[in-house]
Amino acid sequence: MGIEVVRLGAWCDMETVEEYRDRLLAGADAADDQPEDAGSGGEPQPALFVPGPDWPSAEERDALGLSFRVEEFAVLADGRRLRLHADRGFGLGGLAGVDPWQHVTLESLESDVRATVLPDDAEETGEEHPWEWLSDLLRTQGIDAAAEELRGLPYDVEFSERLRARVTGGA
Repeated sequence: MGIEVVRLGAWCDMETVEEYRDRLLAGADAADDQPEDAGSGGEPQPALFVPGPDWPSAEERDALGLSFRVEEFAVLADGRRLRLHADRGFGLGGLAGVDPWQHVTLESLESDVRATVLPDDAEETGEEHPWEWLSDLLRTQGIDAAAEELRGLPYDVEFSERLRARVTGGA
């Protein structure tokens, strides 16, 4: 028997406009490093977005709202923590002249994180997570955990220290 998964969760951090831009540019650089024929059977692949020089400033971005990134993870019985994916996120709209953090709480963010990781067909299936997909992601990292096993595990939402400090007034 392999190493057991004991807990699942999502981790959330705020993302500044500069961090978002850097992440997009890093993704574009990684795509540039791929061979021309990389992908599925030579089929066209979607292009990555690369922000232009007119990308909004941090002040303009704050007026537009807040951005958050979400990563799902699994905790193993031996204490290791595996990142399952980091391709999710959400935003909260803002109003010009209003502090976008004014009404943000950890409780409201937790609700938004949980909504962000819902499967696309959650309304039809009633499932809170795409269990089969999470099981497949674990399998690609050498961990054999069936979807049924994952369904019974605790699922926690965690926040980065800087997000926690910003929301509770420490930043």
